[in-house]
Amino acid sequence: MEDDAAEVLSPHLLVGERLLWSGRPEETAGLIRRALAVVLVAAAALVFRAMPQDESLAMQAQANSIVLAVIVFALIAEAVVFHSYLATTLYGVSNLRVMIVSGLRRRDLASVFLDRLNAAHIRLTRHGSNLEMRPPADHVRRASYCPFTNPSLPPDFLGGEHYRLVGLSNSGQIYQMILDTAEKLA
Repeated sequence: MEDDAAEVLSPHLLVGERLLWSGRPEETAGLIRRALAVVLVAAAALVFRAMPQDESLAMQAQANSIVLAVIVFALIAEAVVFHSYLATTLYGVSNLRVMIVSGLRRRDLASVFLDRLNAAHIRLTRHGSNLEMRPPADHVRRASYCPFTNPSLPPDFLGGEHYRLVGLSNSGQIYQMILDTAEKLA
């Protein structure tokens, strides 16, 4: 349990609730993938710009390189926002719920009560180092990430409640802890 995460989560605990685990995202693979995407798009723009072209293609090449430059800047901005959210996100598992505290300006709390797992309102799944909590019938809208949004919380415009614990180094243990705690509530 991380002390700084527990310190931030403790004021949000309900009466009779105790914190079992707290932590923060530790995965850098998402940032590495974004950096690689930026480098590939930037390299493509530079190669495309440097290639000798005849007069008819010069104007098209200039327009395409401008579009690629805009895409590179958008990818950089998205990576900065993604990293900012990951740096300010804290997770906690208590004997009653899973908590996510995140935000860029001020940290807001989102939580999922574990008794909803027992009642089959929310299904918990593990995908590598990520845990997802979403309704069982939510197969149609399976957007797991939207650019420029908090990767742990659902964007408002998608509808349908779902939450993600992103980049956990010990996701298997936390997954099992959540299932065991939810089973005890039944």
